[in-house]
Amino acid sequence: MDVVQTDLSIKAMRKKILILSWPAIIRLFLQSMVGTVDVIMVGKLTGPAIGAVGVSNRIVFIIIGAFTALSVGSTALVAHYIGAKDIKKGNEILWQSILISLIMGIGITVVGFLFSESLLKGMLSLMDDKEGYDFIIREGVVYIKIVLTSMIFGFPMMIINAVFQGVGDMKTPLYLMIITNIVNVIFNYLLIFGHWIFPEMGVAGAALGTAISRMVGCLIGVGILIIGKSNLKLTFKYLSFKLDTVIIKAIFKIGIPSSVEQFARQGSQIIITIFVAGLGAHALDANEIVMNINNLAIMPGFGFGVAALTLVGQSLGAGDSDLANRYAKQTALIGIVLMLPITISMFIFAEPLVMLFDTSKAVVPLAVTVVRIIIITQPILTLILILAGALRGAGDTMWVMISTIIGNWGARVVLGILFGYYLGIGLTGFYLAIGIDIIVRALLMLYRFKSGKWKNIKVLSKKDKLKEVIN
Repeated sequence: MDVVQTDLSIKAMRKKILILSWPAIIRLFLQSMVGTVDVIMVGKLTGPAIGAVGVSNRIVFIIIGAFTALSVGSTALVAHYIGAKDIKKGNEILWQSILISLIMGIGITVVGFLFSESLLKGMLSLMDDKEGYDFIIREGVVYIKIVLTSMIFGFPMMIINAVFQGVGDMKTPLYLMIITNIVNVIFNYLLIFGHWIFPEMGVAGAALGTAISRMVGCLIGVGILIIGKSNLKLTFKYLSFKLDTVIIKAIFKIGIPSSVEQFARQGSQIIITIFVAGLGAHALDANEIVMNINNLAIMPGFGFGVAALTLVGQSLGAGDSDLANRYAKQTALIGIVLMLPITISMFIFAEPLVMLFDTSKAVVPLAVTVVRIIIITQPILTLILILAGALRGAGDTMWVMISTIIGNWGARVVLGILFGYYLGIGLTGFYLAIGIDIIVRALLMLYRFKSGKWKNIKVLSKKDKLKEVIN
């Protein structure tokens, strides 16, 4: 999809933004639902199953966060080259990205089998509930091993989605995620509780359902690329098992700051989870419920952020920085306006949302209070995500990384421990700190965007084969 157009009216721009955003929003919502469905379904089991899946996913997310370097770099580069009408280079980037994803998937599998138990024990080091601790360790180790092994398929699927986004095709990733979710729900139902010819596997069944769904999604995605769609095609002339160091360096030059950003974000959440675990099993369950609700609530922000990345990247690739600037501003405006009714609705209906996960009298009141604290920050967080997407589309991933480190560690972790532990506010204190973190990051993002320095970052060079990216 070519975003460079002669009609620069606000109406035309908003139409383009919405065309790109709505499939991305639904896809990201469904992508988040893969993990959320696991939590909802295992919540029907005995024992702290929600805690087992939730804590395990914290570990999974930080390990997978390293892969963000590849997906963000691939999306930004493909967007720039499609904007510059260089289809050949876009397809070369596609194949090299898939090749690296397979290598990283194998590496992540090894990490899961060697270190899952040690990582879980570190996460629960402050937990004094012996029965809950033993349950989470026993079930969590199996969950992590299965889920990380599935990334042999999961990573290539992430790349396939990323490059489709780079050319402005948001519908194909949406269709892939719909299929993935349907498969996940079906096999979760069969494997968690044991139906038909399938055994009852509990938490391990949730992990296996996720793994099967990723495999199916990946294989279908590869099939679409072989057939050819949206200027992208896997053909023999691009297939080479020799790593192209020039392309790889270019991808990681853009993507590594995003990888560090994800480590900072997920790492801060792990530290918070460690301290929340020290508050007891009920607080840990409430925290995981709130995190899942929050992840679903902010999907529109992520979707508009993806649109901003694509629109800004293609506009700058075509040499039109003014168009890129206007797209970013209009995307931010639309995203915030649409987020307001969602925020109000979720604030009002916080209790029914929490009770989808757990009906325990010890968990629900605590989770409802915290949900309402985090929900009121969603419009500001939406602004952050959209401006971050715009900066990534320009190749300015370093600033996004810096602001995330300052906000997540300088405010979220430090103030969270201060409020939650030393001032005795508990779980509520940690979420008050998260609110402050969001305000800090919003100010940093606005400062960078208004400076206009992101418009001058060199991402591509036709003559020098990406040298400008890696020098």
